[in-house]
Amino acid sequence: MSAEIKDDVVIPFALENRPVRGRVVRLGAVLDDILGAHDYPDAVASLLGEAVLIAALAGSSLKFDGRLIIQVNGDGPVSFVLADYSTTGGVRGYARFDAEALTRLDGMIPDLGQLMGKGRFTLTIDPKSSGETYQGVVALAGARLSDSALSYFTSSEQIPTRLNASMARLTNADGKKTWRGGGAIMQLIAGQSDADAANAAWDHAGALFETISADELTDPQLSTDTLLYRLFHEDGARIFDPIALHKRCPCTPDYLRSILSQFPPEEHDSMTEDDGRIRMTCAFCSKDFFFKPEEISSK
Repeated sequence: MSAEIKDDVVIPFALENRPVRGRVVRLGAVLDDILGAHDYPDAVASLLGEAVLIAALAGSSLKFDGRLIIQVNGDGPVSFVLADYSTTGGVRGYARFDAEALTRLDGMIPDLGQLMGKGRFTLTIDPKSSGETYQGVVALAGARLSDSALSYFTSSEQIPTRLNASMARLTNADGKKTWRGGGAIMQLIAGQSDADAANAAWDHAGALFETISADELTDPQLSTDTLLYRLFHEDGARIFDPIALHKRCPCTPDYLRSILSQFPPEEHDSMTEDDGRIRMTCAFCSKDFFFKPEEISSK
């Protein structure tokens, strides 16, 4: 991997002579663009960013065209979080929250339970053209969204997994604040003939994985190559080609026009604003699109 490639990528890796593989994600400008589309409070932005990181880590393992979707629902101040990863490398995310309820959390750094209350974590795999859609659901648990994701992998996929995802809001030399995130996932390769040796290898790799700090995952000066070398230099980590990530949003005029066409003409009239146009705002990127009623063909 080129040393210049540090941001907005997923880096797959495998340990030499150990049945362990994983991926590291580093998100900079792409994540900042996703979170900057809305005026999210820091706690909400951090939660949504973590969901995007998890979606990229989990989705980048797919071997077919499609999407992996993370959806989190709860009864707390943040009621809904959605993030998805497309196998073209596209990521996006959106969160819905009650601003007034969030103000009651002032003076504290809220954990997952305080932000979302009781709820569920849903992971959906949606093949693009063939195969059945798969969905797994677990209850929200732990202080961070990563804890619920780890619960999913443990209970639904039953694959020994380690997962870490961290968010940071950094200030550059010009005083501008930007969001940055990093994460890592590691799994035991299934089907090992020597279970005792595999478990010993997993315990060894897991102990090293647990030493990853939040600062290491979000440090813009620390390359993924260096991070993996710090962790596994005695074992040897083979690094594979990076998967480039970009912000993906399907809010094209044709797509939104097709949605409007599902409504009868009389509802178009009620949607029309004073300037004679219908406004549609994308929930993901906050971009406004305008249509004249006569441009829409109802079905």
